[in-house]
Amino acid sequence: MIRPSFPELHGPEKSVQSRVLLTRLRSLGDTVLMTPMLAVLKRVAGWRVAVVIERPFEEILHGNPHVDRLFVIENQPNKWIARLRMIQEIRSFRPTLAIDLHSGSTGALLTAFSGAPKRVGYLQSRNSYLYNVRVPESRQVWGREHIHTVEHQLSILKHLGFPVEPIPPLKVPIDPQELELIKDLLTRQSVRDGFILIHPAAAFDTKQWDAEKFALLSTRLIEEGQEVVITAGPGEESFLKEIRKHCSSQVQFIPPLPIRRFSALASLCGLYIGNDTGATHIAAALGKKIVVIFGSSDFKVWYPWGAEHQLIKSDLPCMPCPGYFCLHFDEPRCIRSIPVKPVFEAVQSML
Repeated sequence: MIRPSFPELHGPEKSVQSRVLLTRLRSLGDTVLMTPMLAVLKRVAGWRVAVVIERPFEEILHGNPHVDRLFVIENQPNKWIARLRMIQEIRSFRPTLAIDLHSGSTGALLTAFSGAPKRVGYLQSRNSYLYNVRVPESRQVWGREHIHTVEHQLSILKHLGFPVEPIPPLKVPIDPQELELIKDLLTRQSVRDGFILIHPAAAFDTKQWDAEKFALLSTRLIEEGQEVVITAGPGEESFLKEIRKHCSSQVQFIPPLPIRRFSALASLCGLYIGNDTGATHIAAALGKKIVVIFGSSDFKVWYPWGAEHQLIKSDLPCMPCPGYFCLHFDEPRCIRSIPVKPVFEAVQSML
């Protein structure tokens, strides 16, 4: 029987009853990139796995065979009442081990009050005093300089002695009903198999390639005989409208999709094009060929994990940066300066 080498986590009676709670708040991409952790935990016989996550990101974990229970934090007006209820639910799970993957105040408090004997978080977190097991920097855990986000999250389990290698692949289950719905939609729009899927929106301006450039790229691909489908997420309708004004009428647009429905659509494409976003990580989890356009973020940390891809970026000396807004120019030149040509050529090389 495989067991973690951390001595306090197992004993003669704990191999059957051990329960781990992972708190992963915010970020679609981080949620996708944590899925190898779930598979690693299930390598250890007898462990039950629960995840605390915010809506709507729990959609990524629905149907994941490595998750036994989901605790979903709703966006409610009185968040502290909701947090207290969540703590009660978590404590009823009786975790043996609670791991804070977020390091923010809410994640740290949920971990601290989980009732778990071992409460784990990063040593460098400002809330590290709330943990009784503190994990050193990921580079120290792995013994090398460059660490991908997948490896960063796995560093906690590696530090605790779980068998993290070989690292499992990303996993995003596809809902059969959503898949049939998307297939029907594509049939009605006469979209052929092997289409190119473009998800052009991003959460930050510093990760957002221009709408006009996405439009020009789409038009050039149509002229080359490719089938192009463009969609986005809820709340991103205006960006789709801006692209539509500038591109070929033959480009197919699908209204913004929730996560599981987008995953179903992405599972059917032949190639995916997008910015450094959670949607791109979904495409990577589905094994798609990817052309990704990078702005402010560190490509060594956020490149599409485990997927064949071409990565397009500029070489400004200020990169990477925190990315909430541009610190050096009147606009984020890191991504705005990227022309259409290298992206088009990357797509051609992947087809």
